[in-house]
Order: sequence, then structure tokens, then C-alpha cells
Amino acid sequence: MKRMPRPAFRGLALLALTASLSACGLLQRSDSSGYAYRDARWDPGSSYREDREDFLRDQAIDEMGYEDSRELDSSQRAALRRRLALKQAERELVARREREQYFRHKSLMRDDGERLEFLRLPSHETRARWLAARGISASDPKHPIEYRKLIEENDITLGMTRQAVRDSWGEPELVEVAGNPMYGNERWRYLEEISSPEGYQKETRTIYFESGRVVGWEKQ
Repeated sequence: MKRMPRPAFRGLALLALTASLSACGLLQRSDSSGYAYRDARWDPGSSYREDREDFLRDQAIDEMGYEDSRELDSSQRAALRRRLALKQAERELVARREREQYFRHKSLMRDDGERLEFLRLPSHETRARWLAARGISASDPKHPIEYRKLIEENDITLGMTRQAVRDSWGEPELVEVAGNPMYGNERWRYLEEISSPEGYQKETRTIYFESGRVVGWEKQ
């Protein structure tokens, strides 16, 4: 049977707890510890917000293949603004059902403009109707006409969906996922035997996906 503490010990315990809480109130919390974010009284301030905006801008520039040191032209600046607006809209998806609906279909949408149009719709049901009207279905994806000939020739290109790559090259030998799988950031590896003057040689082909679409590949 568990022994109950004596009243005197309870009094001492309460005094110790009060002192401990008072001391915690005097601690300086590091912004990078993660603890400060859970304090309702903590205000990140303008410097944090500016750093966050700079980080997201650098991330978007890297994703789009732009060089941060080079001045962007008007079309690139417009594309960057769309990407940043999209990132903000994605962060505002809170409900699990909304997030799953979006990220399941994100790679099937043609570009950032179409994704923004989808996210700006007011409800899950409205978005479902939007997808149906465009024939976008995660369970039965339709390949754009520009990909169909490449699939017939067992070829790939930038922007292809994962399903299009599967239909062209088959299932990969290895799939590596970066972060949450719903974001579609993956690396696929294929092993091929290539004919050469020295006979058949093994070749490793690696395909890189971001948001479920091909952004690059390499051969080794």
C-alpha cells in the first residue's frame, strides 16, 4: 500500500514547489529552445518575423532554382511572390482533413497559381467540387497530354508526377522520404543494366521529387 506523506512533509513540498516556480519565472529562455514558443506571454517580435520571412524567401528561391545573388526579372519576381503566398496559405491549413486533401492532390495541380486558387476556396466541400470539375483525382490520376508520349517511350521530364514516373520506369528499387510523406519530397533510385562496348554495366539512376513532382535526376 502506498504511504501517504505526513502533513509536515506536504507543507515543505509546497514551499519547495513555490520557490521552484518563482525561480523559473526569473529564467531567461532561449528563443531557439522551443520552450519560449509555448509561453502564452512570449512575443516573438518584429526581428523574429523578419528572420522568418527571410528564411522562407531563401527557401523559395532555392526551390525554384533561382540564384539569390542575381537580380530577378519581372516574371521571376511574380513567380516568387506566388510561391511565398502559397507557402503562407499552406501554413494556414490547420485541420487535418484540409491538409490531407490538399497535399494528396498538390502534385496533380499544374502550378502554384492553381494551388493558390484551390487553397483560397472557402471549404472542404467547395475544394472537392473544384477538383472534380478539373478531373483531378489522387486515386485515378490523368496524365497531361505532354507526358503521355514520354511515358510510351519510357522517358521522364521535369514536372512529372510520381505516378507518371512509375508508368514510365516502373517501381523504383529504393524510395527515400524527406520529412513528412504528405509533402512529397522524395528520392527514388533505379538500377539498370546498360549495354556498352565492354558489355553490360550497372547504372544507378536517381530521381528527385519536390511536392510530388520531378525536379531533377542524375546517373552514376
